[in-house]
Amino acid sequence: MAIYLAALYALFALVAVVGGIAAIALGWVPPNVRGVVERTRLYGLGVLVFAAGMSLMAVGEAASSDLMQSAGRAVGVAIMAFSITVVRASRRPAEAERQEDGGGIPS
Repeated sequence: MAIYLAALYALFALVAVVGGIAAIALGWVPPNVRGVVERTRLYGLGVLVFAAGMSLMAVGEAASSDLMQSAGRAVGVAIMAFSITVVRASRRPAEAERQEDGGGIPS
């Protein structure tokens, strides 16, 4: 069963790698986050870091040792948590979003 989970993690990592490379090379981001991403290359880097963490989780699942499985999962999750910080840094500042939407405190 672990090999199937490892294959699923590897597939998710592959999809993330394609998205990260598209963001870095072409400046393309998915339509649902296109409005809030200001720095597309930094966003792509964050997605690639996420893919690295997911790959480590896949390697950990495929490992035969219990210690390697635990270490692969722990390091993979830590790297994926760090990638959240990188992706958030690529976003537009909250004040700019509020001004664009016309929201905020009315004067």
